[in-house]
Amino acid sequence: MKRSAFTMVELIFVIVIIGVLASIGIPKLSGVSDGAKKTAEIAAISAVSTAIESAHGEWSINENAFTWGNNRPSTELNSVGYPNDLNASGKVFGAILKGDSADFTKIGNTIVHADYNISIFTGPASNATNGVKFDTKAPNSDIAGKPDKNDFWIYASYVTSTKTCTYNGKTFFSGDFLLIDVIGIGTTNYAVALTCT
Repeated sequence: MKRSAFTMVELIFVIVIIGVLASIGIPKLSGVSDGAKKTAEIAAISAVSTAIESAHGEWSINENAFTWGNNRPSTELNSVGYPNDLNASGKVFGAILKGDSADFTKIGNTIVHADYNISIFTGPASNATNGVKFDTKAPNSDIAGKPDKNDFWIYASYVTSTKTCTYNGKTFFSGDFLLIDVIGIGTTNYAVALTCT
């Protein structure tokens, strides 16, 4: 009786084809993962910004004690109606978001200055260790307005109204949550100080 089976040459040929397909497909999948991280981070920050403005709206119309976000007391809002701290229950953004925000990190403590109070955050795309890789095809290996591993976010819970406060070409107002897009592939310096004039 004759048995039909694959020959060694046929098996090697199939393995080579699978290797070629994998070498084409895996880089494409990594690009999809990076795109998903960017989209997730921008969507989460949009939700955070909306929740911050909602808390401020509650503060604007209420004269008595009230709750905002995840049942936070109105005493946790500052003199201009924005949350001083977004963390609660051991979670970043736990004061305002019900869902898990484990991919976000608050960098250091809130920076308190006479003219402003700011906090610095990174997310899944802007994490310095495992964030989105630099796009070598883009000018300066950076896509403007999209977070990558050397970018970060600044939340300004308070900015004085008597001065103009800026950082990295952006003007900050109380309640702003803005991306600081570090151009190129340089390392990130989280020692942030706004310039107020």
